[in-house]
Amino acid sequence: MERLVVDGYNVIHAWPELKKLLDVSLEVARDRLIDRLSVYATVAESDVTVIFDAHQTASRKNAEHTIEGVRVIFTRKGYKADHAIERLAYEARDAGDPIMVATSDRFQADLVRGMGGGVISSVELERRVKEAEDDLGRRVQKYK
Repeated sequence: MERLVVDGYNVIHAWPELKKLLDVSLEVARDRLIDRLSVYATVAESDVTVIFDAHQTASRKNAEHTIEGVRVIFTRKGYKADHAIERLAYEARDAGDPIMVATSDRFQADLVRGMGGGVISSVELERRVKEAEDDLGRRVQKYK
């Protein structure tokens, strides 16, 4: 099973649809990303984690939830999504588990590759998500 870790805000700023939603609110853009990742996780049978910076919170622990089958992590105070992504990549490397990270942050991508992980750009993730959504649509139409 594919294990995909998504740099949440990086993707939101890279996808035109989500970037436009920032005019409404950050929460709406995050929710839409999670909705779309949920479809991808189901169709691709992938274990998806999305990580968001929450450095303005007072919490000293990462907040973690599962929403529509997607693991959602908000980092603790003083930490960025990059830190959490690095930690997950180190854990995967140490366990010998494959990991794929979706980010267009070049430094982050180089770091993950250096640990043996795979990287796809935010744009490539959007293409894969769209493909999964189209596939799901075809499956639904088949049974109508």
